[in-house]
Amino acid sequence: MAKTQPNKLVALALSFVMGVRAYGWIVIAIAIGVLAISAISAREASHVKTVAPVILPLEDGEALVTEQELLDRLAASFTKPMAELSLSDIDVERVETVLEGQAFVADADAYIDDDLQLNITVTQRVPLLRIIAESGQNYYFDEVGARMPLSESYTARVPVATGNIVLWSDNFMADKDHQLRQLVELAQYLRADDFLGALVEQIYVNTKGELVLAPKVGDQVIYLGRYHETKTLECLRRLKIFYREGLPYEGWRKYKSFDLRFSDQVIARKR
Repeated sequence: MAKTQPNKLVALALSFVMGVRAYGWIVIAIAIGVLAISAISAREASHVKTVAPVILPLEDGEALVTEQELLDRLAASFTKPMAELSLSDIDVERVETVLEGQAFVADADAYIDDDLQLNITVTQRVPLLRIIAESGQNYYFDEVGARMPLSESYTARVPVATGNIVLWSDNFMADKDHQLRQLVELAQYLRADDFLGALVEQIYVNTKGELVLAPKVGDQVIYLGRYHETKTLECLRRLKIFYREGLPYEGWRKYKSFDLRFSDQVIARKR
């Protein structure tokens, strides 16, 4: 019995030490958790110190929207100025959604950094075509066919469509025969081609629904006819060949018009 008692005491001592170690780690983990929650709570109760919007410029370095316009839109969409809101009251996704509702904004990314600065990066819509219709409508299409109003601070250098243009409607891009969709497709094709993009300044729609192009250089007119998704592109291909191979020899000043409405030819009328 005398030998057994010390062994039991040793075993109990070891068990106590192991228990202290095990529970000690638990206590430490709890303490760390409490500190982390406290730090998060303190951060969430903090206020945004600054708001830093960055507008990615268009290819020509210009902007359709200003930083102040973005800040004003945020101020109008939240109950308080951003600097008076705690971080817990600021939903970054909502900030992005609010800004993406601005007519000239295609995409917005926002986050709050360790210095309590709300950082915002805005990608602008890219103007593709301006519509100036005889009905009085005046607006832009962006490169995917979304409607954009005119900007008070910037006039985009894009082709202008004028004349007998139908009224804008919500679902025109779903109808391949809709005139507005055809104008967007034509403008997209012109932009994708460096030569044609540099050539065409205006697209006029006459009373028959036919398209007449005006070049940036010279006073000729180019009769394109009614739009067709494949035939129109073939007409433009012939026009490029004519300008590149025919005009250098004759000189574009000798002509008053080019007619592409007939198959496989360009009819050039001299002055």
